[in-house]
This record gives sequence, C-alpha cells and structure tokens, in this order.
Amino acid sequence: MSRPLRSLAVLLLCCATLACAAEPAPPPAAASSTTDPSYRLSVGDTVALSVFGEPDLATIQTIGHSGEVRFPLIGEVILSGRSVRDAERVLERSYHDREFLRTPVVSLVVTAYFPREISVLGAVRSPGTVVFPRDVTSLDIVDVITRVGGFLPISKSDAVTITHRGADGRETVTTVDLENTISGRHRSGRDRADLAIYPGDRIWVPERLF
Repeated sequence: MSRPLRSLAVLLLCCATLACAAEPAPPPAAASSTTDPSYRLSVGDTVALSVFGEPDLATIQTIGHSGEVRFPLIGEVILSGRSVRDAERVLERSYHDREFLRTPVVSLVVTAYFPREISVLGAVRSPGTVVFPRDVTSLDIVDVITRVGGFLPISKSDAVTITHRGADGRETVTTVDLENTISGRHRSGRDRADLAIYPGDRIWVPERLF
C-alpha cells in the first residue's frame, strides 16, 4: 500500500473510533413497577392507571371512603375489596362496554398503600398496634401475637376476643381459644393456625383470674 493510501486509511480509522466514542450509550431499561395481582385494594390506597396505547388516559387516583375511584371517560368505579387483577378486568369491561375502546388493556399499580394496622391490647408483652406489611391482606393470629411479644403468664389465652368490622360497617365479636389453636397447630406440624386477622381488627387478651 502506498504512503498516501496508508495515511488515508489511518485517518478514516481514527474518525470511526471518535464517532463510536461520541455516540451516547443507550439508557438502561426502566425497572417495571408491578403490584401483586392478588392484592385486594382498600380505601386510601393510591393507584396508577395506564391503558396500552392510550397515554391520555393515564391517571393516578386515591380510592375514596366509599371505595370509589374516578377514571377518565368512565367516571366512578368501585374498586375497594377487589383484587388488582379483578379491578383491571372491571375497568377493561367498562371501557369496552361503553364503546370508548375496542380492545382495552388496562394496568393498575398501587403506588402508595394506606397505612393498615390492627390493635392488640390486654395481657400481651407489648400491647399496641401491628402494621400490615406491603401487599399483605391478612395476618395469621399467631403471627400477630408473636409480633407483640407473645402472651404473659397471666394471659387468658383460651378466651381471646377479635372485633371485626365488615364491609357493611357492622362489627362482630368472636371469642377464640388460642391455647387449643396453637396446641393443635404444633400437633399437626403446621406453621400457621389459619385464623385470619384483617386491617382494622381489634384483639383483646384478657387476664386470667386466679
């Protein structure tokens, strides 16, 4: 190769190298934010709605006291008590049945969870409130008692009362024998007693009278 051609080749190689170095690296893919589809929405949760191919319909709303959320075009929809997956299907039907969209694909993400807690009072080591972990809709009662330090020697654990407020606002009080429940759990080799406690429940552990 002649000297002029060699010089030209070196010059072209340098230009190509500089162009590659100047080209910005592609941005990293954004991490997808999802919510457990089985999570049941509750009053006070904040949800983000997106509809595939319809950016104008994207919105972030908080579930109201009556369980409702107002969405673009379709208005108010009751979501409280529904799982995330069920809520997505309800919204898809609403957009389709009202002939706003032919084949809507809705995605719901919980962006903020309303503080959910239960109170445990009476003869336990650390009476007070227990906050539900994110994405958890119920706790086993044995887990709850463990979180407050367990029973005291004077605890009447065979007469624990659970007060639960239903969706209709009515309260029901149930008395449970946790002594037999926990003993039965150990005998069967299970880790849980399978007695569900829900946000807003109140647990009272009385003292044993000697």
